[in-house]
Amino acid sequence: MPIFKFSKALSIARGVKVFLNLEGGITRGAPMNVGRGGHQAKDLKGARQRTSKRTSKLKDRDQEISRLKDELRAVEERVGPQGGVSHDALPSAEQRMEQAEDLKNARQHISKQRKLLRSKTREIFQIKNELRDARERLESLQDAPPTSLSEEPEVGTLPDFLIIGARKCGTSTLYYHLTQHPHVERAVRKELHFFDNHFDKGVEWYRQCFPPPRWEDRRRTIAGEATPKYLFHPAVPERAAAVVPQAKLIALLRNPVDRAYSHYHGEVRHGRENRSFEEAVEEEKVRLSGGESAAPEHEAAPPPFGYLAGSIYVDQLQRWSRFFSDEQMLVLKSEDFFERMPEQIERILAFLGLPAWQPETLEVRNEGTYRQEMDPATRRRLEEYFEPHNRRLYEHLGVDFAW
Repeated sequence: MPIFKFSKALSIARGVKVFLNLEGGITRGAPMNVGRGGHQAKDLKGARQRTSKRTSKLKDRDQEISRLKDELRAVEERVGPQGGVSHDALPSAEQRMEQAEDLKNARQHISKQRKLLRSKTREIFQIKNELRDARERLESLQDAPPTSLSEEPEVGTLPDFLIIGARKCGTSTLYYHLTQHPHVERAVRKELHFFDNHFDKGVEWYRQCFPPPRWEDRRRTIAGEATPKYLFHPAVPERAAAVVPQAKLIALLRNPVDRAYSHYHGEVRHGRENRSFEEAVEEEKVRLSGGESAAPEHEAAPPPFGYLAGSIYVDQLQRWSRFFSDEQMLVLKSEDFFERMPEQIERILAFLGLPAWQPETLEVRNEGTYRQEMDPATRRRLEEYFEPHNRRLYEHLGVDFAW
């Protein structure tokens, strides 16, 4: 008779399917312009009903999370603190084999339950955001101050790390795998664009884009986002230093010629570029050689495209170095990251102070394709163009990427 029986735990997993079927929330955005009379009363009544429904649903989800945690804790106690058997050792070889198989199944079940709990926690976070929107809508209809409602949702947190770029260098793959770690929380979306496009929304808006920290295996979780335009945008380093001065920064840098070509094709796919690649880079060369920077310090936002300027990494990193120490920044070569992903993930986790871990599967996200390869003559010209900038980059980093 096996020591461990997990029929109850498995029934929990089946029951969680119901938990995943969330009903749609209130549409986000500005409150609708309500007139007087019957329409206003109707909207007010509907907003109150939706707010009440969201609050009730949130309480149900919190109770479900608590129950799942209790069940997981019970399973872990049966496995034992070191993953061993909590009962007396079984004498026979057959029983020991049976025990080993049960232990293996128990560990797999614990892993699945932990992932499920993380998913539920994120789901709770999304519901809280929807509830906050519903309350704001209700307040606008009631013409009441924000403090008039009780039980305000828990405020989020500011990020512990930022993946700042560069564009077309693998930030989507890095962020995807990093946020699979049990001690890393995702933002509401990968690219928040707070420091470049939405800085006027304020720090509290940014804070609400991250779930509050929690404790996992007696360790506090961390959170972060990945907006690859941050590296290139001239105003972002100073803004980030003012809001998250202790944050750790990660930058992925790809061969500048390949990055420029990938950037160009991304603009073509989005219908923002109708020139040939050669025409685009030659026009940018003329502009840059004339002293017109693609990302001047005084501009609130850099001009579009920047195929060449976006690949002159040393200028961008030097701007960040004015506000963040070298110890706060990890710069990786994209080619190394994709060729030796387990090793590079281990290096990133050490940089972030996280326990060792490897994802179950490794995959490349948002891998682009081109209709045609770059003309060899164009590649040679661009390699010559970037050569002095690459030398400056190697001197700045103290590492030769051999591009």
